[in-house]
Amino acid sequence: MTELARLIACHECAAIYRRTAIAPNATANCQRCDAMLYRHIPDSLNRSLALYITALILWVIANLFPFLGMKVGGIYHENLLFAAGWALYQNGMGELGLVVFLTSIVFPLITILSMIYLLLPVRLGIAPPQAGRVFQLVRTLEPWNLISVFMLGTLIAIVKLQELATVVPGLSLAALSLLLVVYAMARSQFDSETLWQRIEKVKALDTAVTSIRSDDKILHCHLCDGLQTKGHSCNRCGAAIHHRIEGSIEQTWALLFSAVLMLIPANLFPVMTFKKLGKGAPDTILSGIIYLIEGGLWGLGLIVLFASIIVPIAKLLSLSYLLYSVQKNSNWKPKDRALLYRVTEVIGSWSMVDVFLVGLLSGLVSLGLLANVTPGIGASFFGAAVILTMLAAHQFDPRLIWDRSHHNSAVAL
Repeated sequence: MTELARLIACHECAAIYRRTAIAPNATANCQRCDAMLYRHIPDSLNRSLALYITALILWVIANLFPFLGMKVGGIYHENLLFAAGWALYQNGMGELGLVVFLTSIVFPLITILSMIYLLLPVRLGIAPPQAGRVFQLVRTLEPWNLISVFMLGTLIAIVKLQELATVVPGLSLAALSLLLVVYAMARSQFDSETLWQRIEKVKALDTAVTSIRSDDKILHCHLCDGLQTKGHSCNRCGAAIHHRIEGSIEQTWALLFSAVLMLIPANLFPVMTFKKLGKGAPDTILSGIIYLIEGGLWGLGLIVLFASIIVPIAKLLSLSYLLYSVQKNSNWKPKDRALLYRVTEVIGSWSMVDVFLVGLLSGLVSLGLLANVTPGIGASFFGAAVILTMLAAHQFDPRLIWDRSHHNSAVAL
């Protein structure tokens, strides 16, 4: 008999380990697939709470003050942070504008407020009502908080506009840059297990008596890391819980095929039209890259090439290979395939940089006959392809790599 509350399951291979004390700021990794299991973060709740409150202040500054300004001749034009999404909406691409608005502004705000809602009451010795639902919301939105990708798009836009005008960074840009750093630090300092242990202590819940037998099938909640042996919802956060993601292979294939269908028009149709003094032609993704390279902006062209062409294709190929190997019950290097999945999941969102770039340029370059940027339908198809590949990566269950390669799905240590 073992105490279920003292165990932890690996997200990627489902191996089961007993939690043991580790040194401050140290990490415990899975011995089978090398994924991180947990960290020891001293004073986790206080640190993360302070950082999330700071992030909220920076978010307010970033959205109230001017973001970027552009000075050319006697004309000066500036915009706010939401201008990228608004410009896409004004040009008849409301769905893409909504994606930009949500991923760069709304989702980060909801996540920050939700974390403060969870951490502040616990810090005061109070269990926040509906903590499980709020925690589910945070975990669901975190992969779609694309502030870092938006910032990369902003840097590319600034470099691209240097030949046209003088770009004047606003206070909002500085606040957004700090927000990116503070938000990343807040996430790194947060330990969900400490939060749930504190909530259970406040509620006077006793979870240590729950035990398992060697033949029990362990259900692992991927949101809060809770473990249990029966039920359809997590006893801790209330999320739907299952042994493996149901229909993972079929749904991932469907999302990948849909992404391929979106990538074809995304590369055939123009993503934007840049006119200067009334002259200009629509640019596809590839022609835009060629234009940057021919203009001497090799670094910028290679970044766009990597994010807009290499990453989407690499993601499609890697996920297709993982699905194929799982269906064929391959025994070939499951640890390497788990690493491939890990990398694929991390890099997928960076392809959105092209979408953000189109929105930023459309919102900033609006100088009538002097200069004007208009988004093209190709940007909508490309944004859809990126979202579909991100959904495919989330839908794929990496534990199948180990199940189908004839390794044990759970190893208690």
